[in-house]
Amino acid sequence: MRCLALFCLLVAPLMQASGQDVQRWLDKMSRAIDTLNYEGTFVFVHGGKVETMRIVHGTGEDGMRERLVSLNGEPREVIRDQDVLTCIWPASRFVVVGTSRTRHGVPAAIPADTQRLEQYYDMALGKLDRVAGRDCKTLHFEPKDSYRYGYRLCIDEQTGLLLKSEIVDERDQPIEQVIFTSLKVLDQIPERRFQASMDAKDFTWYRAEEDQDTAGTQPDAGWQVDELPPGFDIAANLKHPMAVSERPVQHIVLSDGLASVSVFIAKPGEDEDLFEGESQNGSMHAYARTFAGHQITVVGEVPRRTVEMIGTSVHYGSGRP
Repeated sequence: MRCLALFCLLVAPLMQASGQDVQRWLDKMSRAIDTLNYEGTFVFVHGGKVETMRIVHGTGEDGMRERLVSLNGEPREVIRDQDVLTCIWPASRFVVVGTSRTRHGVPAAIPADTQRLEQYYDMALGKLDRVAGRDCKTLHFEPKDSYRYGYRLCIDEQTGLLLKSEIVDERDQPIEQVIFTSLKVLDQIPERRFQASMDAKDFTWYRAEEDQDTAGTQPDAGWQVDELPPGFDIAANLKHPMAVSERPVQHIVLSDGLASVSVFIAKPGEDEDLFEGESQNGSMHAYARTFAGHQITVVGEVPRRTVEMIGTSVHYGSGRP
């Protein structure tokens, strides 16, 4: 666990906060990710595993760029260049290239509407903590029901960068953590720092090419989710190709403004197996079932009952696709 034992959980007395108080800190964090250049090392604790990652993040006239490299376990490297996402696995000797549909930085999503969140979370400000040698302000989001997890964020008081985030269960115990162990804000980052550290030209490459014929990639409006947990709405409904499959996948994104759930709907090929059941990895739950020859998979950092409720209520409006 390296130096993780030296970090204490955020047990400082809480001060109930208004949505505006919390929003000011979230806005500061958003501006930091959009405008600052930085590099650092963080640990990702989930499912009984500890992964250590190195991150380089930069902004410029051409947009945002980012490079992440694993420092333990299986070697892997992730490079984001604006909206292009490249994942490299040297041990398996393959590369996956696709389009990134999330924002850059840690975290990937930042709440934009605390008024909406107040209906489903109790929000509070904690006292200053210290992470990676820097003072940070803690924000707490405690769920009002059992359809979502709680969150604790610690935002650098000076720069606004997120230094520590935790997802906590109903017992207020962390089930997923991202913790920076070092962080340096830079004026500029050399171009070479965003280049892959290995020569992958002889690897097997999988590319998810965007179909220029939009008629073939329009989502099928017949697919519907009948029963949504309180506060969750459809944030996006897409249909896009997958890098490792010739068949496009319909992707419905549900969100309560903080937590998100993805619903994937695909028709497998003749040599692909359908599967059903549930699984968990840290805070991530997945639920899968079949319907009319289609594979329906629901994945999200939410409790099991949430993905199960959503998964069992997915259907096709006219009965059969």
